[in-house]
Amino acid sequence: MTYSEFIEQIGKLETNINYPYVPSTTSKEHKSYKLISVSEDTIIVKRDDDEIKVSIQQIKEILANLKKDTPLDIERLLGASGNTRSIIESLLCLTPTIFYTKINRRKNIYDSSKTKHNLGELCEFSLEYTVEKLGSILKDMYANADENFQVAAIHMFGIEYAQYILEKKFSTSEIIRASGLKESYATELAKGINIYKCLTSGKYDLQYRNLVSSNKEYGTFNLSTKIPFDLSSFSASPIALRYIASLLAKPFTILTGNSGAGKTRIATQLASWLIKTTNSGLTNSLVVPVGADWTDNTKILGYFNPLANNGTGDFIKSDVLNFIELAKDNPKIPFFLILDEMNLSHVERYFSDFLSAMESGKPILLYKKTENCESKIEETITLPKNLFVTGTVNIDETTYMFSPKVLDRANVIEFTPEKEDVLKIFSHKPEVQEIQPAPDGMAEAFVELAEKVLNFENGPLTDDGADLDGIFGNLYDILKPSGFEFAYRTTKEIVLYYCAVKSINDELTTLEIIDHQIVQKILPKIHGNKKQIGELLNKLKEFLSKYEELDLSQKKISSMIDKLEKYQYASFI
Repeated sequence: MTYSEFIEQIGKLETNINYPYVPSTTSKEHKSYKLISVSEDTIIVKRDDDEIKVSIQQIKEILANLKKDTPLDIERLLGASGNTRSIIESLLCLTPTIFYTKINRRKNIYDSSKTKHNLGELCEFSLEYTVEKLGSILKDMYANADENFQVAAIHMFGIEYAQYILEKKFSTSEIIRASGLKESYATELAKGINIYKCLTSGKYDLQYRNLVSSNKEYGTFNLSTKIPFDLSSFSASPIALRYIASLLAKPFTILTGNSGAGKTRIATQLASWLIKTTNSGLTNSLVVPVGADWTDNTKILGYFNPLANNGTGDFIKSDVLNFIELAKDNPKIPFFLILDEMNLSHVERYFSDFLSAMESGKPILLYKKTENCESKIEETITLPKNLFVTGTVNIDETTYMFSPKVLDRANVIEFTPEKEDVLKIFSHKPEVQEIQPAPDGMAEAFVELAEKVLNFENGPLTDDGADLDGIFGNLYDILKPSGFEFAYRTTKEIVLYYCAVKSINDELTTLEIIDHQIVQKILPKIHGNKKQIGELLNKLKEFLSKYEELDLSQKKISSMIDKLEKYQYASFI
């Protein structure tokens, strides 16, 4: 159910009459509230004599996590106060397809695809699990668990579904066989059921809900079963393929072009497409505007304050560092860091530690603890592999050029909208493409695909490898006399880009992929006056003209030659 559908249904309810809460599993007391008003932006209810504004954000979060024919524990998702949560729970269950149900004495809501009840009524849904259904659920829990916690996932399944298994007298061996897991895991499932018996015996000062781990500061992400990565539900544009393939090949991509060309937009659209949200409202993307005063890494990572903690000192974390830690805690989800207008300051001054760490995998030193420092912040941070960084770049009198060190460590994608596309806005209403979140499991599939690409899966076969070697070999010979030849890092990343493209769209030819990499990895480093690069650009143009498929590269070379003739100096950006 979408939020708009929910509002449409709730808007039909009579106001100023009593509606019941969903019955408690622990109390027989019957409570109610009055619905006062409903709009797209605000829902007001009255409980006792107090008017309460219902959290729209929490309702949207519930609906985003509510799947058809799958129970959802709202208390576990929101961690909200009981009364507020109970009102939201009741409002949802007043709609015709949503029911309440009970699992192990805990209330859940259930969006049924087959059954409906009258609008404004609360109805309980009786869940009937077969051995096969329980086996399927267990299989998913096991598959989505980290490698070191897969057996623990079986225990958690046993705790979660113990009451039902015991009531139906299902055999643990039957459930394990239905899951397709090793038969010896029947013992592990029995352990989970026994833990449930202990926790509900009343002999232990524990509650089942406290077993659900969560990061109190950030909240938790819900993982979905991985599906094959498919770009079609995001965008069919060539630029989108180049951007995503670049991130998969190397998690640092630079987007350049005129202001307003759509650089930041495509970066935020990808993040919106692969969005994941914690139960505290945080998402897996962060846009950070770079300032002209970014002269060191304190703006991006944080700084040590020697006066904090009564003079013993403490490290003050930045939003970016908090975001990196969130990514480290959730390795199966992609995290998108977008540095907007990255070159408003000298990139090397604030980003050099990042560049080195992305390349080497070594930790970044944040600070050194003094003798009396009691800070709980670790002295170093290692960048996780599920962190994908995009920098947007404008070139004008207020910005700085990139050094070869930066350009050599990224794919550089230039945005150059066609004249017709720019001018048609005068006569046509602008088309605003609203990005819908990808199907469940797509974000997890993106991280898995990135891991496969880094392992050179779908690498070039013999003939394709010969094409790569032949063309880039000739380019090397042309570039070397001018000092712009490439080295091991570039060739490795070109092959990784090939792997990424072939994993996304196998129909692209090797020459098309070569065209992408010439214009994204080779040409961005070329810059100089007419004496330095005039002959080089002419030789490159002559060589590239032998291959009509290298269209992007030929157009860019021609553009650089025109600029060189006009200004006696040219660069890619």
